[in-house]
Amino acid sequence: MNFLKLKLSRAVFMMAVSASLITFQACNQPATDKSASTDDNATEVVATPEVEKQAPAVNNGSITMPANFTVAYVNTDSLMTKYDFYKDASAELQDFESKAQQQYEYTARKLQEDYDKYIEQAKAGMLTLKQQQDTEASLQEQQQKLMGMEQTLGQQSSLRRQSVSTQVTDTILSFLKTYRLEKDYTLILNYGSMSGLLSASEELDITDDVIERLNSKYQFDKRQR
Repeated sequence: MNFLKLKLSRAVFMMAVSASLITFQACNQPATDKSASTDDNATEVVATPEVEKQAPAVNNGSITMPANFTVAYVNTDSLMTKYDFYKDASAELQDFESKAQQQYEYTARKLQEDYDKYIEQAKAGMLTLKQQQDTEASLQEQQQKLMGMEQTLGQQSSLRRQSVSTQVTDTILSFLKTYRLEKDYTLILNYGSMSGLLSASEELDITDDVIERLNSKYQFDKRQR
């Protein structure tokens, strides 16, 4: 059973665009008198208008990370195999499902025995028509009850599994929220088989400390009940 599926990713992009200004200025004054010009090849220089300066683009979606940005992760695969609360809850669930299976098998076996007995008596001519009809009606009723039992036990098992999953998940998340604030972590990520975090440095692994403290709290709460 996988209860915990925690995925988290962050990206920070900074963009800045600036425009350059190109200016051309006239270096010669235009001639006012034809006689003043002694060079027939003189060319009039026209000033190029100044290019309008563009305002830099603003990235409204940028994220500013805190200066003391810190990250850690918990290996949920290890957590689920070492967390006492999860192990105890799983054992209780397995015990319930085992007893439910035994109850179902006992009822099904009793129905099969009654059916075999009825067939044997009917073949031997030991039953009147009325007895056959009554026995068949009884067998049909038992069969319907067996089908109802199977459905009820399946629903109960599913609800118990969902309840265990919710309790374990809520307990871990509640603890990690307090733990993160205590340790001043910015993020605590989930690291497990094929999780969103595919690779990370072992220096960021806080799994053992989290498991130790979770188990200590669970055992303490268990003694107070």
